[in-house]
Amino acid sequence: MKAAVRSKKSKGSFCHPPLLLLIVAIQFLVIYSPTLDQYMVMLTTGKPGFPSMLIDGRRSFKQVDEFIPEPHLRCDFRDNRSDVCEMEGAIRILGRTSEVFLVAPSLASISGGGGGGGVNATGVDANTTRWKIQPYTRKGESRVMPGITEVTVRLVTADEAPPCDEWHDVPAIVYSNGGYCGNYYHDFNDNIIPLFITSRHLAGEVQLLVTQKQRWWFGKYREIVEGLTKYEPVDLDAEQRVHCYRRATVGLHSHKDLSIDPRRAPNNYSMVDFKRFLMWRYALPREHAIRIEDEEDKDKKPRLLVINRRSRRRFVNLDEIVAAAEGVGFEVTAAELDAHIPAAAAAVNSYDAMVAVHGSGLTNLVFLPMNAVVIQVVPLGRMEGLAMDEYGVPPRDMNMRYLQYNITAEESTLSEVYPRAHPVFLDPLPIHKQSWSLVKDIYLGQQDVRLDVRRFRPVLLKALHLLR
Repeated sequence: MKAAVRSKKSKGSFCHPPLLLLIVAIQFLVIYSPTLDQYMVMLTTGKPGFPSMLIDGRRSFKQVDEFIPEPHLRCDFRDNRSDVCEMEGAIRILGRTSEVFLVAPSLASISGGGGGGGVNATGVDANTTRWKIQPYTRKGESRVMPGITEVTVRLVTADEAPPCDEWHDVPAIVYSNGGYCGNYYHDFNDNIIPLFITSRHLAGEVQLLVTQKQRWWFGKYREIVEGLTKYEPVDLDAEQRVHCYRRATVGLHSHKDLSIDPRRAPNNYSMVDFKRFLMWRYALPREHAIRIEDEEDKDKKPRLLVINRRSRRRFVNLDEIVAAAEGVGFEVTAAELDAHIPAAAAAVNSYDAMVAVHGSGLTNLVFLPMNAVVIQVVPLGRMEGLAMDEYGVPPRDMNMRYLQYNITAEESTLSEVYPRAHPVFLDPLPIHKQSWSLVKDIYLGQQDVRLDVRRFRPVLLKALHLLR
């Protein structure tokens, strides 16, 4: 990647003598503008009243000040997923203090605070000139947001802002790479898809300034990052220089779990557009899943991937599940996917259907071809709503088919740990109200799945039917 820094290019030299003389004369008047007293010296003595070009030119050179336009700022603090400020004008970003300065040409431009100078902030005091943002898309979550670096956006005059060290001709996006970074689902839900929404319309001409930057993360998702920006992302916390821009966004837009609302996205981007973006970045060959009744596919078996987890929420009777799926007509593979994203993407794209217990492994559905079928097995514990939000809606938004299978108490290994009269089985709702940590420990951390293959068989048949 290259650095998004403004460079100067040679324009060649002029060869026309009259034009050259005119340019020299203009430069002379601009750089060496004599005062009234100097004109009086010339008139009374006949001697030059201003410094010699050869002797004093460097000392008298006038530094041209940066042009500061009227600032434009729009902040939205009412969205329930993230706070975002978008701005245009003279912008200076100082990483070591986590400050973004939007410079106004005069005090009059910022008089009245946020009510003037093209400034619009919703959900906060309209008369303020300082806004604090935690640029991460899990707004309101007490488990993670206290650890997110806070960025301050300030509306100031030029005297209050630090001078520029580097100018950039592209816009900036400031956001956090902290939080749940490292969890596969959250990597896509909290970072990658919001980055796509916020930056894709800029076609790579954007610089990422990242607080809490995880270097390994940018290596793991290199193909995606390089598809969104042509420039090296800046580690903002370690940056000592002042970076200057004409446009910037602080925070990332986020619409819903693992999905995009086209009505709110630039260029009406959707999850289908995101899926095609991934196909491009990982060179995935299959845009559409098999259609059993098509002439070219009639002699092929649809391929089913069964994802088996490494830890809890595993299929403990995996062989029976594979045999049942093969019995209805699938070619079946049971596997743990490669942690190397290009390899995992290529593998998943070769299948027509996927089965997995609720968990981050289902995030791989983003690499399935369109019209593929996703089957989510929902563990015990009133997890149906969460399962639908996280992995039920996204397949439909990507032109795929979705089936949900809710297990019974007999299919949960919790039945081997707790008596059937225990609240874990009878009424999980008070456990949800008491603590998410308790829900996570019991229903997500202690439970494996033993599918009743006879009960599950109609779901497999339905998946087969959807591929016709």
